Amino acid sequence: MSFEICLDDENTLDDSWINEFEKNDKPYSDFYKDNIFTVNVNILYINKDNDIEKIIDEVFLMQKPNIISREEIIGIIKKNTIMNGNNYSLLSIVKYNIVLNPEDITTFLKTNKLDYYNDYFFTTLKHIDAIYFEKTINMFQDLNTLFIIFYEKDKANECVSSMKNNTKKIYLRRTNSKNTKTIRR
Repeated sequence: MSFEICLDDENTLDDSWINEFEKNDKPYSDFYKDNIFTVNVNILYINKDNDIEKIIDEVFLMQKPNIISREEIIGIIKKNTIMNGNNYSLLSIVKYNIVLNPEDITTFLKTNKLDYYNDYFFTTLKHIDAIYFEKTINMFQDLNTLFIIFYEKDKANECVSSMKNNTKKIYLRRTNSKNTKTIRR
């Protein structure tokens, strides 16, 4: 088996085919999967009447591609537990990650079964831990979102629960009784 290397008059490698390939491939670069460096974070505040009180939308820059660390998640939660003087507790964390393959784009765009894809893209997180996002097609990367849902704490229940959590001191006294044990040596 022999390979032929194209050399021009000055004995240099002809790389024009690489440039031609890159030029032809450029329109398709939006359809390749790539690492995610930013993700939308939507923080929803729900009041005691189960109404959405406020939505905060921000873009989060990941320190490592495709990963939001546990410490970053805890920082976001702690930063957003108080809004307008009201305390909120974490209700849920939901990840929306578009995990579509390039060859499935036409099927996705032509389908009427968007519920199937939404169930596939949405993930409810059960634990506060590092959140991994799969590589996403460049064209869809701005759709990847992390939803953090807070529920307003009831101030009356908060006071009662704080009173219940107090630890009471227990005093041990020695009583003189007839049922004392004697230890023999």
